Amino acid sequence: MSHPSPLPLVVAFLVLCAGHGTAQAPNAPARVVPYPIDLPPDFEAAVANGTRTLTGRPGPNHWTNIARYRIEAELDPATATLRGHATMTYVNRSPQVIDRLVVHLYQDLLKPEAERTRPNLTSTGGIELGEVRIGDQPVRARPYDTRLSLRLPEKLAGGGEVTLQIDWSFPVPRAGTAPRMGHEDADVFYLGYWYPQFAVYDDVDGWVADPYRGNGEFYMDYADYDLAITVPQGYLVRATGDLQNADEVLSEKARAALTRAHDTRDIVHVIDADDLTAGTWTAPSPGGKATWRFRAENVRDVAVSVARTYLWDATHAVVKDKEGLGKDGITMIHAVYEPKSGDWVRAAEYARHTIEFMSAHVHPYPWPHMTACEGIIGGGMEYPMMTIVGGRRPESTLMHELIHMWFPMLIGSNEKRYAWQDEGFTSFWTTLCLDEFRHRTSGPRRDILSYGNTVARGGDVVCMRHADTYGEDDFGFASYGKPAAILHQLRALLGDETFFAAFRRYAADWAFRHPTPYDFFRTFSDVSGQDLDPYFRTWFFEAWRLDHAIASVTPHDGGTTIVVEDRGRALHPAVVAVTHGDGRTERQTVPASHWRQHAQATLEVGPDVTEVLLDPDTTSLDCDRRNDRWRREQ
Repeated sequence: MSHPSPLPLVVAFLVLCAGHGTAQAPNAPARVVPYPIDLPPDFEAAVANGTRTLTGRPGPNHWTNIARYRIEAELDPATATLRGHATMTYVNRSPQVIDRLVVHLYQDLLKPEAERTRPNLTSTGGIELGEVRIGDQPVRARPYDTRLSLRLPEKLAGGGEVTLQIDWSFPVPRAGTAPRMGHEDADVFYLGYWYPQFAVYDDVDGWVADPYRGNGEFYMDYADYDLAITVPQGYLVRATGDLQNADEVLSEKARAALTRAHDTRDIVHVIDADDLTAGTWTAPSPGGKATWRFRAENVRDVAVSVARTYLWDATHAVVKDKEGLGKDGITMIHAVYEPKSGDWVRAAEYARHTIEFMSAHVHPYPWPHMTACEGIIGGGMEYPMMTIVGGRRPESTLMHELIHMWFPMLIGSNEKRYAWQDEGFTSFWTTLCLDEFRHRTSGPRRDILSYGNTVARGGDVVCMRHADTYGEDDFGFASYGKPAAILHQLRALLGDETFFAAFRRYAADWAFRHPTPYDFFRTFSDVSGQDLDPYFRTWFFEAWRLDHAIASVTPHDGGTTIVVEDRGRALHPAVVAVTHGDGRTERQTVPASHWRQHAQATLEVGPDVTEVLLDPDTTSLDCDRRNDRWRREQ
């Protein structure tokens, strides 16, 4: 929110200069000017190589490596076992020569000996590897931790590609015993981080393959997927990507319902309660099994939902400028959920609103569908074109998980090393999206007050830490609540026009690429025309408090003297609102530059002051609101 234009004070705002009250405020920490944000050496090398810039944009030589996956898998719900074969082609678009491939085996988090940041996870034995081949040559695979490193028989030069084949299987854990996926009896399965996946080789760090510990999430490259998954007849399969063989697996009635959903804004019931009871929504399958085929292009992951107890609703979203050059496009919206699941009957409506809101405000949604799945987990988890959300009131959680389609599905940051660049951005936009849906504007204020309450209780932690180094409570605050509040404050500081222009440029520049925090910082500095390093250093790298306080309000002949103190370490402007007995209000801002040299500021205003309030719009991260208001005693 932008501040309204300040009204002129009756008497000029006086800055206390040297020799006129420059002493520190009581209990104020020593003033510390934020250090510059030093760029890591590998980032500086990327700038020198022309793959990054100092303005936040990708460089003229920027590249990302890609992959192609062909996955054939079969799920046996009776034994909760998944078996698969993957043909994985890695394409080296970098100028470097690669001598090995690194593959994530995320299910090995559940090995008995695995190191974990989440307690009380089940032990399933992890992935069991079968034959592994590079090209046509069998190789010996020795997984370590949750990774598999394979030395290439021939080095892979820039522009080359190599194919890897892996057979694997694993037991699908029960819901609640593993993060982000699982199954509920033989009825509902959700497969996430379920197949061998190439690690990222990027222009800054080379191979980035941190082990999976459970708390920190993922860093993934973009790829094309052809998926074939075989299940018993009577199960509905939804997955990342477009269904390629609807005529083989769906009834004519279901296919007709999907056609109607493409053409109407109404919610269409593809599978209703009667269909579920009759079991007539699938096409006949003489062998008792059905193979569902999906294709997804330019996505960083693939997930699968398999269920025999789901209802299915569908509609579509209109995505502004999806086709480019001002041409709008259609994205199909799907919601699958079990009967008697509360507000899930509105899930397709929630999803449609979110896709349209984010497409209009950040970047057009680029993929053909969005599917929201109910169940399995207590909170929510995102995958490209797919979310899984538990609970009977999914509105805000579902919006949050859908906004992850932008962070990090479209804008592919490293969630594991910089979780705030994913969860914090998503939390910020969730507040705005939910406010628009509910026709209100109070969300940012609540986020800011929540931040202040946590800091006041001693709960502040820095954001620029690896996700696996936090305790459980600290991780949530540093990755979700704090960065969202930081963005609300930055929005007020820069104004809506500049702030949202910077976010849109960041999204456009880094769609289908891998931005670091330094790219984000530099983008906002470049768009705003300001050096924002002190701001980002203060709020993302430190745990400094902002505490502006009204020290005194003193009436005198013809006017009133107001003394404002800075009792924290974080530098930020202080907005002071003054109300007079006749109802007049006026505002003034003590700039951040003043607090670099002084711990106090004096304002001389007119007489008959009835109230003085700091931060009247609740846009700053002041951690102690008890000293922000003065009222004249009656």
